[in-house]
Amino acid sequence: MTNYYNSKFYSKPIEVENIDWEILVIINDSKNREVIYSWYDIKEKNTESTYINKCLLWWFIKQIPEKVLIIWFWWWAFAKYLEDHIQNINITWIDIDKTMVDIAKKELLVETNDIYISDANIAIEKLIIKKEKYDLILIDVYWSNWEIPEYFQDKNFSEKLKNVLINNWTISINFSNYDLESKKYNKIHTALINTFWEYYSHLSSAKNDKSNIAWIYNLDKFYSAKDFDNKYLKQVKNWKILFDEKIIRNTVVVK
Repeated sequence: MTNYYNSKFYSKPIEVENIDWEILVIINDSKNREVIYSWYDIKEKNTESTYINKCLLWWFIKQIPEKVLIIWFWWWAFAKYLEDHIQNINITWIDIDKTMVDIAKKELLVETNDIYISDANIAIEKLIIKKEKYDLILIDVYWSNWEIPEYFQDKNFSEKLKNVLINNWTISINFSNYDLESKKYNKIHTALINTFWEYYSHLSSAKNDKSNIAWIYNLDKFYSAKDFDNKYLKQVKNWKILFDEKIIRNTVVVK
C-alpha cells in the first residue's frame, strides 16, 4: 500500500510505502531528485540503517537513556526505534514540518506527543524557559535543498543546546561527508567544540564513504574504533537490548 502526503516544503507529495509493515518514505527534493528518507520495519522493530545506529552508538555505550530531544525530520525512525526498545523512554520532538509528524504518527505509530511544530531555534528557547534537560540530543537539520539553517553556525545556538543537555551527556548530529569540505560545516563544528568539551568522534562506515555520518560531541576523550567496539558489545549484551552488532563493523573514527 502506498500513501501520499503533501508538504509545503516539497513540490511533490511525499510517498510512503507500507509493504507488510515495512515502512519506506520517499521524497523529491528541491533539485527534483528522488531520495529515500529512511525506512523502518515495524514487525521486526528495527532498521538496517548503519547511519541511525552509529548516531545512537555512544548513547548505548554510556548507559540506557531516559530522556531524549530529537530535532527535525529523519528522526521519526529513531523515535520509533527507541520506543520499541527502551521501556518508558521520554522523547521530545522538534520538527518544522507538520507533515513529517503526521507520517510518523499515522504510518509508524510513533507514540510521543511531546512535539513542537516549530523552528528549532524558537522551540529550544521554550524548552530552556521550561528548564527541560535531556540525556542526549539527536540532530538532523537539512532543509529540502540540503542546506543547514544559518543559525546552526552561531555559538549562541550551541549554547542553547548546552542549556538543555544534562552535564556530561552527548549530542549526535548528522552530516554528509560532502559537508566536511564546506565553510558552513567548519563554523558549526567550531561552535560545537567551543561550547562543549573539546572531544568528539566522527563515525563513518569507510574512509571514502560519501553517505551520512555521525558526529558525536561532548565526550570525555577521543575514542578509537576499538574503544567503541569493546564498550558497545559489552554494554549491549549486559542490557539485553536488541541492537545490530554489525553497526560497529568497519567503523572509522576520525578526529
